[in-house]
Amino acid sequence: MSLITRNPTSNTSPDPAQGGVAVTTPSNTGHASTTCNAVGDGIGVSEEKSCIWTGIPSVSGGIISKTLKITHTSNGTRSGGTATNQFSLDYSLNGGGSWNPAVSRINMTSSQGPTVFSVALPVDQDLTQVQVRDFIQATAFTIGHSASATVTISDIQVEIVTQDQTIIVLF
Repeated sequence: MSLITRNPTSNTSPDPAQGGVAVTTPSNTGHASTTCNAVGDGIGVSEEKSCIWTGIPSVSGGIISKTLKITHTSNGTRSGGTATNQFSLDYSLNGGGSWNPAVSRINMTSSQGPTVFSVALPVDQDLTQVQVRDFIQATAFTIGHSASATVTISDIQVEIVTQDQTIIVLF
């Protein structure tokens, strides 16, 4: 058996479908530590950041398994009842037509990770249709209330296990 790893070949930040502003140093395998902050002003303050990863190359041959893996770290703070934060990490198997939740953290006040999200994909999954996206937000309304959310994404990859070719010699 052989192990082949494929990474996305492109990223867009911010993700046009989710909005916000760009994450910190986006790459084809994740992004650097990215923070959203909000301090209430009595009207409402919100900061949002997002990114999407696409273009995972196909693999052919005797495929035994395919696994999507994403390493992530997240933490947040909240002060006051009108302060919220969130982090969501999603993946799509149909080119962004629909999304599956990988991680959803709302009103974070503790750290998580680094943690690896891992999901087995169907063996016949078209890898060019696999996409990954994240969304980070901090919101506060009341004066003196505040929130923050910090997220790092790394090592977005699909691991493919293939059957080695065997040559049979008959005598």
